[in-house]
Amino acid sequence: MSISANSSSDIVTFQRVYPRAMPLLRADTSALGTLPTATFQFCEPARSASAFGWYVFPPCDIVLKWDGTDVFLKLHDEWTELSSIHLDAEFLEYWALHAPGDLRDRAPPILTSLFVPGIVQVWSGFLASTAPGWSLMVGPVVNTAHSRAFACYEAIVETDSFKPWPMFINIRLQSTDREIRFSKMKPLFQVRPLLRECYSPSSLRYNELSGLERREGTAGSMTSEDWDGYRRTVRSVDPVRIEDDRNPGSYGASVRRRRKGQDEASE
Repeated sequence: MSISANSSSDIVTFQRVYPRAMPLLRADTSALGTLPTATFQFCEPARSASAFGWYVFPPCDIVLKWDGTDVFLKLHDEWTELSSIHLDAEFLEYWALHAPGDLRDRAPPILTSLFVPGIVQVWSGFLASTAPGWSLMVGPVVNTAHSRAFACYEAIVETDSFKPWPMFINIRLQSTDREIRFSKMKPLFQVRPLLRECYSPSSLRYNELSGLERREGTAGSMTSEDWDGYRRTVRSVDPVRIEDDRNPGSYGASVRRRRKGQDEASE
């Protein structure tokens, strides 16, 4: 998927307006190299989830501390209580030079301590927009170990109308009276494009069946097609046969063949 602003077919457009912000990084199937080898080799669902979207970094190195009530930021080896801060005077001058007159003093702050104790908003330095009908899902980096010192909130932003959106993440500090560090070299969160239909009430309609009895009309649960499908989805405990389409990795191979066919058809 392209993120160029020059093509009308682009789903997502990212604008890096804070010059020192780290470039976005396309998420990868190995979850930054942290997936176990067997999972990376055989578990296509985990690979697909890991590679869905982009990694977003803090705009600079950040050191915070929370005492259970107030949040403090370490600046020049001294602690100052955090409310809302930009951290970069050059960026404020750059913003004022290019922004319209009514927005010259309204540059997005890098850090904001919200009204709920221990909740901090971190701006990435980017603005984001999506094509009509598309939103951005924001959350922690997928399939990686997360710090016990903080947690990222998840959100869905309708960036086709609420745009360009200052792309930020809200984090909850969970450790008190200790330094909590955020490196600009380590992704802080992940964003993923999402069709609005995927989370609309109509898409959440469902049917729940109960039991293993043969389905007859509205009674029972399982059909012969269900059992055939189940045979294809479970891995046999018997010795693997070469001709067995349930071999480890068969699901992943099937998905990759389908994707390759779709990519070739779209070219």
